[in-house]
Amino acid sequence: MLNPHVPFFPMEPILHVEAFDDPNYGFQIKWDGVRILAHLKDGKCQLYNRKKNNRTAQYPEVTLTLANLISHDIILDGEMIALKDNKPSFSQLIRRDFAVDTATIRYLSGLIPVTYVIFDILYKNGRDLTEYPFMQRDELLKSLILSKDPIVVTDTILHRGNALFSIAKSAELEGIVAKKLDSPYRVAKKCSGWLMIKHRRSLTALIGGYIFVGREVRSLFLGVFQDNDFIYVGRAGSGLNHQSALLLFERLQEIKISHCPFTNSPKQGKREIVYWVRPSIEVMIEYMDFTDEGFVRHPVIKQVLF
Repeated sequence: MLNPHVPFFPMEPILHVEAFDDPNYGFQIKWDGVRILAHLKDGKCQLYNRKKNNRTAQYPEVTLTLANLISHDIILDGEMIALKDNKPSFSQLIRRDFAVDTATIRYLSGLIPVTYVIFDILYKNGRDLTEYPFMQRDELLKSLILSKDPIVVTDTILHRGNALFSIAKSAELEGIVAKKLDSPYRVAKKCSGWLMIKHRRSLTALIGGYIFVGREVRSLFLGVFQDNDFIYVGRAGSGLNHQSALLLFERLQEIKISHCPFTNSPKQGKREIVYWVRPSIEVMIEYMDFTDEGFVRHPVIKQVLF
C-alpha cells in the first residue's frame, strides 16, 4: 500500500529492440532526464528520485507549482528535464540535481529552468492506484492536472508507436515507451507491461588509443578528424566480444606510436596505461547523444572496420 511521503522504487521499463504499432498499447515520449516521484499530502510536496533520495530542495519552482496546482493527496511519477536548444540536456539537469547549497540552488534555478513531465498517477486521496490498468490511470491523470509551466502532463498516443518513434527520432529525443493499456504499476520491478525503445545514433570514429588486459583490448579512445585536427570524442569498451578484442589487440600492435594523436588530450585514470596508435582503424559505434563537452554518451561498439 503506497502512502504519500513514504518513498519507494518506481516501476522500470524493459528495453525493446524496435518500435511497433499495437491497439493494446499506449505510447509516450521517453524524456532524457532524472526520474522523479512527486508526493503531495495536506498541501506539502516532496520529491524523490528513483533511488528514494529526497530532491525537494533541488527543484523549488516545481515543488511550489505542484503544491499550488493540486488540492488532492496524490503521488505522481514523471521525469525532470532541462532544455537546451529545445532539446533535453542531461548534463544541464545534473547541475541542478547535484546542487545542495541554498544559494547555488537559487542561482541555478534562474540559469537552468526545468520542466517536470508527469506520465503516471499512483495514489489519490487514500486510494492506491497501482493495480488499476494504465489506461484508467492515464485518463484520471489527464482529468486532474492541466499543464502549467514548469509542469507538463505528457501525451499518450494510442496504437501508433511507429509514428511516435519517427517523431522522437526526427526531434533527436531519447525514444519512446510503450505501455500496455491493461498493465498495472509494479513497484520496484522491471515488467514487460512497459517497453522502452531508444533512438540511438551511429558514428564512425577512428581509434587513437587503447587499454588492454592480458592480450585483450578493454577500452578504446576514439576520435574524428575535423580539418587537420584529430578530435577526441570519447572512449568505448562495451560491445567488443572476446574474439574481436583479441584480434584488435594484434592489429593495434602494428600501428603503435609514442605520442598522443589527439588535439585535445583525453583524461585518463591515475593507474591507467594508455597505448597510442596511428588513427587508421575505424570503429562503428552507437550512442545516445553528445555531452556539453563534446563526448559521446553511452557509446556501444557495433563493428570494427579492419
